[in-house]
Amino acid sequence: MKVLLISHPDKIHQKADFPPVGIAYLGGAARSIGFEPMLIDGGMTPVPEILERIRNHQPDLIGVTCWTINRETVWDLCARLKDVAPAAFLVLGGSHSSLFPAHVFAKTHASAVVIGEGEETFKELLLTLQNKGDLSKVNGLALKKADGTVYLTEKRQRIADLDTVPMPYYKGFKDFDFNEYLGFPVLPRPVAPIISSRGCVFDCSYCSSVSFWGNSWRGRSAENILDEIEWLLKEMGARSIYFFDDNFPVRKERVIEVCDGIKKRNLNFLWACCSHVKLVNRELLQKMRDCGCISIDFGVESGSNKILKNINKKQTREDIEAAFSAAHAVGISPRAYLMVGNKGETAETIDETIDLIGKIKPRSSIGAQILLLLPGTQEYRSAVQNNFVTDDYWLKTDTVPYNLQEYNLKDLTKFRIRLMRGVARKKGSLVAMIGFYLKVLFYRYPKLALLRSYVPDLFK
Repeated sequence: MKVLLISHPDKIHQKADFPPVGIAYLGGAARSIGFEPMLIDGGMTPVPEILERIRNHQPDLIGVTCWTINRETVWDLCARLKDVAPAAFLVLGGSHSSLFPAHVFAKTHASAVVIGEGEETFKELLLTLQNKGDLSKVNGLALKKADGTVYLTEKRQRIADLDTVPMPYYKGFKDFDFNEYLGFPVLPRPVAPIISSRGCVFDCSYCSSVSFWGNSWRGRSAENILDEIEWLLKEMGARSIYFFDDNFPVRKERVIEVCDGIKKRNLNFLWACCSHVKLVNRELLQKMRDCGCISIDFGVESGSNKILKNINKKQTREDIEAAFSAAHAVGISPRAYLMVGNKGETAETIDETIDLIGKIKPRSSIGAQILLLLPGTQEYRSAVQNNFVTDDYWLKTDTVPYNLQEYNLKDLTKFRIRLMRGVARKKGSLVAMIGFYLKVLFYRYPKLALLRSYVPDLFK
C-alpha cells in the first residue's frame, strides 16, 4: 500500500523556518511497521506541483494536516485531490481536524479523521486498511456512516512513553536538505528541529496546546533525546538544534541530564529553546549555556501585571525581569513574544509593556499579534458563551476572528502600532526602526512575508 503525507499547504509559498516535523514523525511511525511513505512539505510546495506528484505516484492513502489558520487551503487541496487520485483513502489530522471532525467531512471527501496525537492511531489505521479490517475498531478516529452521520471511535490514550515514537523520517521528502530551510536566526545553518516533550504545565487563556496535547506534560528521556541529536548531527548534516517544545525546561533534572550527555558524547553544536520565565534560574541557564544554548524564547506577552493575570499567564513583571536578567548574565540571548488585545488592554497597559521591554532588553521582540480567538482556548470558549462567535463560524468563513469584544479592529491595530513603535524606540537603533516599518507593512500586506528569506530576523 502506497502512503503519502502532506503537511498543511500555505497560501504563500516561501522558504519555511523548519521542515514539517509532525508528518516526519508520522512517516517514521509508518516505516516502523513496514510502509515507505512519501512526504510533501505543503508550505514549500505549490499546489500544482503537489498534484503532479500525486498523479505520478498514485498513492492508496493520502494524509493531510489541517490547522485552523489557512484551513481553506486544505479544503481547496482536498477538492483537487479527487481529480488526480479519486480512489485514494483520504485521512486528515492536526489540531483543527481534531476539534471539528464533522467540519472536515462537510468540507472534504475525507474517509477518516485522526483525533489528537497521531502516531499510534495512524499505524493501526494503515494495518487495518491493508488487512481490510473494521475501521470502527480503530481507536482515535472520526468516521462517517453511510447516512452522513459522523461518529467517534473509542478514545485513544495518549502515548505514555514517548521514547517509543520512532525518529522522524526526513528522507521521505524529495531531495531533503535542512539547508533548504531558514532555521533560527542566531543558530548556524542547517538547523534541525526536535520535539522532546508534549503538553504544557500551564494553561494560558489564548493557547490551544492543552486542548490538543492534554493538561499533562510528557517528556522523552535524556538518552532518547541525545540519540536523536547525535543522529541529526552525524547522519543528517545538522549543525545546530532548535527544541520545538512549548517549554523545554519543565523538568530541570532532565535538562541537566541532556546537558551532561552532550558533554559526555562530545557533541559540539549550538541550540535554542522556548521556556516559561518561571521554569528557569541562573544556575540552570548557566548549565545550558555551557553546553551550547545561546538563545531562549520567552512568552512575555505583556508588561502589565493586570493583563498577565487576565490571561492566566502565571507570571509577573518581576518574574520576567528575573528570567531575562539571568539569561543575559550567563550569555544566553533572550527573545520576547508579545501580543495585544487581551482582556483589559488599554493604551496604559501597552505603555507598561514598552517600559518592560526597555528594562529586559530582549534580542528581539516577536509578534505583537492581535489576539486571535483560536478554538480550544479559554478565550474562544468565553467568546462562545458571550455569543460573540459560534462553532459554525469555521464552516462559513476562511478567517480566524480577532477578539473584538472590547475594541474594534481599528483601535487594536493602533495598539499594535503603538507597541511596535515604542519597542523600536526603546532599542534606539536604525535597524530597529527599519524593522518596525517592515512589520507595519507586513501586517498590512501579508504577501511581504516572502521577504523573510532576505531579512528573516526582522520578521521574528
